[in-house]
Amino acid sequence: MNTIYNNTCIVKTKIGNFLIEIKNNKISKIFPTNTNETLPVKVAVFRLVKKEINFFLEGKITDFSFSTLLEGTNFQKKVWAIIKKIKYGKTSSYLDIANKINSSPRAVGRACSKNKCLFIVPCHRVIYSNGSIGEYVLGNNIKRYLLKMEKN
Repeated sequence: MNTIYNNTCIVKTKIGNFLIEIKNNKISKIFPTNTNETLPVKVAVFRLVKKEINFFLEGKITDFSFSTLLEGTNFQKKVWAIIKKIKYGKTSSYLDIANKINSSPRAVGRACSKNKCLFIVPCHRVIYSNGSIGEYVLGNNIKRYLLKMEKN
């Protein structure tokens, strides 16, 4: 079910496989991968992350209990901090976020595209100010799925 390479593992979910990476005992990456190789998971934090990601994608939990280490520029971290505050089932626009930090919607979108901790930094909750969903690293169908799941 999962692959471990020292500080990484692969978690299989209903929407695809995700590479999970740990640095300094914190989750530093939850990102899509095409890798299918699997081995038993022996590290407790990986078991917890696997369980919580799958529960999240099934709509059983709305938040995560594990610690994260977000790696990026100061600007990206500022954007991600705002995005992390968007409540489950809610959305915010690129423009609204940009206005909070005196920036541009395009810069906010670029910061979203650099997010390597999917679901933890819920960039899928960021949409265009006209209400259309915008882009997403996992594709628009997955973004629609996540938004619909969170609304229900």
